[in-house]
Amino acid sequence: MSSLRTNSRRASAEQHDPYEDDEGVRSLLSRTRSQEVNVAESIAVQDLVAVESHLTLHDEEPDSTNKWPKGIKYLILLCAFLTSLSFGTTQVPLLYAFRLMTCDAYYDSHPEETTSATQQISSANVSTSLLSYALAAGEHIVTAKVEGGPDRCSIHAIESSTALSVSLLGASTTVFGLANLFLTGGLIKRIGIKPTLLINVFFPAVRLLIQNVGVEVWGTTGIIIVQSSQIITILGGPSGYILTLNTFITEVTEYEGRTAWLGRLMGSMMVGGALGFLVGGVVAEAFDIKAPFRLALALFIIASIYAAIFLPRVAAAEAKTKDLNSTTGKKNKQGALAQFFGPLFVFAPRKYVRRDGIIQTEYGAFLLAWGVFLGILATGYLQTLLQLFATDVFEFGTKDNGWLIFMYSTLRGLFLTFVFPRLITIGRKYTAKQEQSSDNGEARSSESSERQPLLTSETSSTAATKPDAPNRKIEKVQQQFTFDLTYARFSLIADGLLTLLCTFVRSGWQMYVVAAILPFAAGTGSAAKGSILQMAGRSASSSKRTDALAGVSLVENIARLSTSE
Repeated sequence: MSSLRTNSRRASAEQHDPYEDDEGVRSLLSRTRSQEVNVAESIAVQDLVAVESHLTLHDEEPDSTNKWPKGIKYLILLCAFLTSLSFGTTQVPLLYAFRLMTCDAYYDSHPEETTSATQQISSANVSTSLLSYALAAGEHIVTAKVEGGPDRCSIHAIESSTALSVSLLGASTTVFGLANLFLTGGLIKRIGIKPTLLINVFFPAVRLLIQNVGVEVWGTTGIIIVQSSQIITILGGPSGYILTLNTFITEVTEYEGRTAWLGRLMGSMMVGGALGFLVGGVVAEAFDIKAPFRLALALFIIASIYAAIFLPRVAAAEAKTKDLNSTTGKKNKQGALAQFFGPLFVFAPRKYVRRDGIIQTEYGAFLLAWGVFLGILATGYLQTLLQLFATDVFEFGTKDNGWLIFMYSTLRGLFLTFVFPRLITIGRKYTAKQEQSSDNGEARSSESSERQPLLTSETSSTAATKPDAPNRKIEKVQQQFTFDLTYARFSLIADGLLTLLCTFVRSGWQMYVVAAILPFAAGTGSAAKGSILQMAGRSASSSKRTDALAGVSLVENIARLSTSE
């Protein structure tokens, strides 16, 4: 009798495979022939488990972006272009206006020094290279030549005072921009993407209205009014609208195409900002220094109307989370404070379960953040430095500076819009071929592996005959992740090398050569954002994607703040 029970148990054990209900585990076991698993594979394994569990719960693809028509992406790009055009219109005239206001205020309080101003111009030390100029950048600022005579504003007292005013303006903009970044992330989760975008486009219009008052008042009081208006950046500013549009484009784009479309979005912003630089400089010279501020106010109003009418509404992340929790029966235990400071935890070290079952702590996101920070710290001030150096050494005016930055930003934007996505696509295909050939070689060499007998004949035949869909998902995610990181690395190196070439500039026409070469190292930020999104996983919620993008933007803003200081 006992023998019959034993045989029945053996029969039932033979009939039931412990991994029969989990093809993902079966396929991973069939591929596990080595203890060496890299970071990308670990992330891919974790991502696959999340995808499969999500599909089991909802019976649909977690990345449900196919419902959005392709035209929505181009509407978002046009919105980025209009908003960046509005922001860029006052960038060049603002430096020029600060210098004129400081100059007039100085001579109003020092009328006796008017005749001695030209003597100090001739005795001023002018650097002959961009490197030496960078070491003394705080003592020089955009010059304003007076028609019919020398520049009376080109004295040390006025230049140092203007540099201090511009530095305070830039530092306050960055600090308030950091606050705006956290506020925008919270608003996206609570009220949705479109309302948050409208807030970040409308309040800059309010700020421009106050700045128009400042340039009308003129003098020291006008400078204080313009500087004080920057506090409105907390409610809406460049950091917030960039984060909102980045989140918007990831919501309407499929998982594999997010890195490329992030590059296109940044390219549209660069082209819009470049056109703004040019339009601002031309309008300032054609009319007066106050005209670009009025034009920018009108452009912000147009951008607000466009976003309100043409962009679709996307459900808030908290609403999606509530629906998901009500479906799965889970409760959201994350507090409001933790959600608000979510971007700070994006780059924290994480633990991953490797294919061999070993738990490993990975620092990939943390190291990527440091790479982005150091890259911007090294080259982030270059655009402003080009303007200052060209103006102070080669006597560029607002129109010349406008053309210079227009060329630089336009080429950079066109590179990100058209060339960067193709490079990402070509690089991923090349990586896929390399990985496939490598896997084929390893498969042939491991047929007689000593771990092979551990697999039953039934499991081996099943793995060989059934399509290995989970493995293909792992390989696809790994290939994307690997090349995006590779592009970010080489982009940082190329950016540093091309910046080094700028130290050999000796004449004005070489400034335009520099502006034409530098954009070909662009794409670090877009590749880093794409990599962070892939680290978050294919099944990451909208809230997690927002935190990931906000984390990269936070690192970029801190680096720019450190650079401006």
